Amino acid sequence: MAQGSRAVAPQKAAGAQSIRRAAEVLRLVAGFAGRGASLTEVVKASGLEKPTAHRMLKALCTEKLLEQDRLSRNYRLGLGMFALTAGMGDRFDIRGIALESMERVRNLTEDTVYLAIRSGYDGLCLSMLEGTYPEKTLMLSILDRWPLGVGAFSMPLLAYLPDHEVHEILERNAPRLAGQDLYTPAKLLKAVQDTRERNYALNQIVSYPTMCGVGVPVKDLDGRPIAALCVTAVVARMPPARIEQIASALWTESKKISELWSSLRSISGVAESWRAIAPVSMRETAPRAGAVRAPGAAMHSAKSRIQSNPSMKRSTSQ
Repeated sequence: MAQGSRAVAPQKAAGAQSIRRAAEVLRLVAGFAGRGASLTEVVKASGLEKPTAHRMLKALCTEKLLEQDRLSRNYRLGLGMFALTAGMGDRFDIRGIALESMERVRNLTEDTVYLAIRSGYDGLCLSMLEGTYPEKTLMLSILDRWPLGVGAFSMPLLAYLPDHEVHEILERNAPRLAGQDLYTPAKLLKAVQDTRERNYALNQIVSYPTMCGVGVPVKDLDGRPIAALCVTAVVARMPPARIEQIASALWTESKKISELWSSLRSISGVAESWRAIAPVSMRETAPRAGAVRAPGAAMHSAKSRIQSNPSMKRSTSQ
């Protein structure tokens, strides 16, 4: 029995490792957006051996999670990924959930507002509302991926994680940031500590073009960051008092997003419409699964529940 147990454990470990590697490859390919990633780029970024990376890419293509361009031979996300994400409905549409909050911050500050989420060891710029103030600094574009901790838009996604996760991420990203004197592991760790102490991320570039960014996390009910809100402007528009005001406004909207996100996550799926025409025997035996609501339906329901039930307005601690 002991020998059998020892044999099963390595198999389970190998299976989990394969899943982690496949997930990492999917994230890497997604980072190259529409043009896709070559086999060489995947090998370099993942650290996998070339034959292993090639087999994994081919397997993901077979499952339609990736596809290979016939001309460039690059790999990009496939139709299967779209089908999977479509099943999430608007309960996971953090971009739609955060839109009204981003608009309020943009209207208040007249500066550019960003929404970011974590993607593996990167911060992914998911959405942006350009400011109305004539002088602006746009160093970040939608779908840009920067190593976690680089920039005020991704620092909140790193700084509000447990210490052991922070150290793991910094260690993993160190080779990518080699030669970047501003982003050594020691300096990023100091920035994490500073962010926690002031309760917002702050990034200032005083050389031309000047830029100042202020960011806060959006947390789930467990206090983990699920997204980050960030405002950027030229340094001349960001004296200390205004930085504090912007940070306060970001926290106010962060809590609203957290409340709506948590409420949407608790809404059960509606029954599948095909059951209305299915035979009774089939309805009794078929497994039930949540269906996708019409766009915005779940979000509207969640907002109504929050407004009508004060007990649901759980505040997320700063």
